[in-house]
Amino acid sequence: MEKQYLFIDGEIVTVNNHNEVAEAVAVKGNKIISVGSNQKILNLRGENSEVIQLNGQTLMPGFIDSHIHITIFGTNELSISCKSEHIQSIDDLQKELKDRANETPKGEWIRAWGYNEQKMEEKRFPTKEELDVISTEHPIIIVRTCGHISAVNSYALYLANIDKHTPELEGGIYDKDEKGELTGLMIENAHMKMFNVASFTENEMEQAHGIASKQFAAKGITSIHDATGYGLNNLHALQSATQNGIIKQRVYAMIGALSEAQSVVNHMVTSGIYTGLGDHKFKIGPVKLFLDGSSSGPTIWTREPYTSDSNNFGVHYFNQEEVEELFIPAHEKGWQITAHAQGDAAVDMLLKCIEKANKLHPRSDTRHRIEHAGVATPDLIKRMKEQNVVPIPNPAFLFEYGDGYVRNYGYRAAHMYPLGDYLKEGVLGAIASDCPVTDFSPLRGIHASLTRQSHTGQSIGENQQVSLLEAIRMYTINGAYASFEEEVKGSVEEGKLADLILFDRSLIKSNTDELLEAEIEWTMIDGEIVYNKNKVGV
Repeated sequence: MEKQYLFIDGEIVTVNNHNEVAEAVAVKGNKIISVGSNQKILNLRGENSEVIQLNGQTLMPGFIDSHIHITIFGTNELSISCKSEHIQSIDDLQKELKDRANETPKGEWIRAWGYNEQKMEEKRFPTKEELDVISTEHPIIIVRTCGHISAVNSYALYLANIDKHTPELEGGIYDKDEKGELTGLMIENAHMKMFNVASFTENEMEQAHGIASKQFAAKGITSIHDATGYGLNNLHALQSATQNGIIKQRVYAMIGALSEAQSVVNHMVTSGIYTGLGDHKFKIGPVKLFLDGSSSGPTIWTREPYTSDSNNFGVHYFNQEEVEELFIPAHEKGWQITAHAQGDAAVDMLLKCIEKANKLHPRSDTRHRIEHAGVATPDLIKRMKEQNVVPIPNPAFLFEYGDGYVRNYGYRAAHMYPLGDYLKEGVLGAIASDCPVTDFSPLRGIHASLTRQSHTGQSIGENQQVSLLEAIRMYTINGAYASFEEEVKGSVEEGKLADLILFDRSLIKSNTDELLEAEIEWTMIDGEIVYNKNKVGV
């Protein structure tokens, strides 16, 4: 006989159509069987029921992170973190790299991530020569916090078959000094190529997935939309890790790659499968491209020049015809399509493609997406509404990178990740972290949605602020909508999957800054407790 849990005396944030807050909920097996008053739920009590007092704490649907890189985050945990407080200079980093080199077999990669030159004493990247001092017998890669730029040593360049005579890539730069020699700095598509060369082994990926899944569960994340990293090999590893229970979260897998995504997309579009294949544990999502660069780089593609540089419009990877040649056949064959599009010029390019695809091959309920949609001005949002496009904003970026946004983009920063404008226009935005680009904690993203403040306290578009319940909605049911699953998860309603989380307090009664102190008591996925703060090993 299936166990029945009766949760009573709680603050049940249902995220139903009326955003109701209930007292109690009943779970049997892997489903929610009833929601309502304490008495209604207690009337279901039987000999196999366990009544659990919540004492006014918030119970709600698990968070759905609609754009996250589980493999990259997990493998970063196996690497040196440049975000560590003790790394404040290139010299600090060199010491850390040297220690790692001393314990790493020759020929194996030494990796670091989260580098932000603006926070280093030198305000620059390490050079190839400075990394060669660490080792010429290990390939070394230092990945910038945005995931679009890296610095490497000579051995890494050798493995990637890159020298000063290598032709430039479209949408990428092999940085050179005044003498024409490589500096070791890889920008955009050049980095993506290098990152692919520095890929991890299957065993490392399996270990990484387990580490990441546990950490995500501890923050209440029950579903992820994985935004890819290493192409089709990554896809196979994700599916295997999910089926084997290493990844506990439900996975909606985007199809693409950081390097040569167009070949991956073309292969999958011609394979005969399309978005939706799978089950509620692992499902094939949209095909995905990169259209432009990083918001913090800054390398996003903009319609007007950067406020900080009147000659800079950023980087774009494709022209309009190339995007349409890949995506219109995908749309016609039943795929959901999406792309990394941060700048307003990139968002405009993707919207033009979607508009053309919908006109040439009308389909109902396509829910094509825009990953990030960084600079989303009112004219672009109206077009999203007309095409039923789902943007995937990253409000946590405002906290970590907001000061740079104001410096580089000026007035446009107030239109970055514009949750308020999405609500006004009736566009269903689904909040995501884009971890490891920033903190994966959903409460960090929710806090930034409520405050629109950078880490220095600078306000960035106060008119885009939303309420707590509105932000929670964007982090739950809207994420389910983005993957065509709002009928089975994303809210606490009868018949839906028992993907639930319990906080250690009432979120509604907490003030805004107290939200960041709230912790997850337990996380339930498919009716099973996969994380419990008070029980070791769960």
